[in-house]
Amino acid sequence: MALDFVALDWETANGARGSACAVGLVRVADGAVAGTWSTLIQPPERFSSFDARNTQVHGLCADDVADAPRFAEVWPSIEARLLPATVIAHNAQFDLGVVQDATWATGHRCPRLRYGCTLLLARRHYALDSYTLDEVAAAAGVTLERHHDALSDALAAAEVLLRIAQDVDAATVDEVFAVHGLELGWSAGPDAGPCRVVGGSHWERITPGEEPAAEPTLF
Repeated sequence: MALDFVALDWETANGARGSACAVGLVRVADGAVAGTWSTLIQPPERFSSFDARNTQVHGLCADDVADAPRFAEVWPSIEARLLPATVIAHNAQFDLGVVQDATWATGHRCPRLRYGCTLLLARRHYALDSYTLDEVAAAAGVTLERHHDALSDALAAAEVLLRIAQDVDAATVDEVFAVHGLELGWSAGPDAGPCRVVGGSHWERITPGEEPAAEPTLF
């Protein structure tokens, strides 16, 4: 199995996780970015109001999505891109929570997605004061062009994972997470649960600008 995954990022209109107003997707195949896709979204009707605090973060308001498709219309296209892949996101519990709540709000079934979190991964890989995506991207030497733009954030998360995989010489997503004592999560189904710590890390954390002290011992 190669280093294949889809990086996902949502922006939301308000404090409700289901209030998706933008999405960015980045497909990685054989360890390289193979495609990107994004769209603005009219949030599900029950979560449709825009909160000024959210707008302050991502710059989007109701006028920006007035001509965008509603979540229910665009969800089949999003789901088709997510289902075949392992899904990666920074703070993945939030992004998978958007999937769960927005699908519930629009009468869709939440898909069963296997996923990993680059926030947890970064906490095990780097020694930083903050693990926000912009700080982690900087530590990984990744360019984050527009923080809180859904596609820019998804691309940064994808490149962070690729950089960490390079550091530990991992050939698959499973191996990257296993080296750091992490287990991938599932969004739905009998074994639904978060990406989580399941053991000790086989990697000594590094600070920005430092090279790894030695080759990691995988297992």
